[in-house]
Amino acid sequence: MKLLASILLFFLAANLSTAYGQVGGWYVELGAGPAFSGDLAQEGFNLDSFCYPGFICCPDLDGCNNNNPNQFSGYRWNYQIPTDPGFAFRVGAGREQGSLRIDLNIQYSARNLQQIFSRIAHLDESPAPQFDPNSGVQVTTIATIGRLRVTSLRINTFLDLLPRDRTFRPYLGMGTGVARAVVTDLYYEERYSCTNQPCVGDLSSYDSLQDEDLADVVLLASGHAGFEYILTEKILAGVRFSYTLLQDFNSQGEYTTHRVENLTNTTTFSKLNLLSTMATIRYRL
Repeated sequence: MKLLASILLFFLAANLSTAYGQVGGWYVELGAGPAFSGDLAQEGFNLDSFCYPGFICCPDLDGCNNNNPNQFSGYRWNYQIPTDPGFAFRVGAGREQGSLRIDLNIQYSARNLQQIFSRIAHLDESPAPQFDPNSGVQVTTIATIGRLRVTSLRINTFLDLLPRDRTFRPYLGMGTGVARAVVTDLYYEERYSCTNQPCVGDLSSYDSLQDEDLADVVLLASGHAGFEYILTEKILAGVRFSYTLLQDFNSQGEYTTHRVENLTNTTTFSKLNLLSTMATIRYRL
């Protein structure tokens, strides 16, 4: 259905272009402005089968140190990811023919992220072990996240809603493309130590650390609405509102430190939609 809608829009634009006249030419365009999005969702999992000191499934350290038989298939976790307003800019070139424009552009956007812990469970969705406050074990956990950076290559089609000779020219558009998304500074640290009886000994072998950037290549689709004002015969200035839908972001990460040697995890970021408002300047060649 989406493909059919795209084809119909293209032919509608072509027909309207004929009605308005076939004046055309090449152009270059720049745009920049703020970018916004709602909360993202983060989900991760690994195949760690250990139960850890201080948790109900591991009531004594001897059991833990001897590879407690209460084994699991792995763990999964979820975070809510609020986002701060960011920025976006684009540079592109294209061809206009009457009321139809088609361009190819590169766009970059970035925004800061935060993490709010939601839950942890076993891989099979059964509840994770509960921590025993009387175990004498202290678990210190730090989880932080940096920015989401998206660099995309897009092809767009725009349709002017008024004839070419109008000074004020509203338009609609749609596009598709491919993007490289990067989440920077994903940091997770978990440290184990004894604070009082019955806990004794060194628990550092249970510590874990992940500190890296995650990246993935995803597809995108976008819709546009905006207007241009003709400043001169060659220069047009305007404002464009764009809404972009991106595929879920999946990436495999590695632990710098972990009880399970060479353990990896998989992280998925979803709800990667972006709303941008750009001031644009277009120059006809």
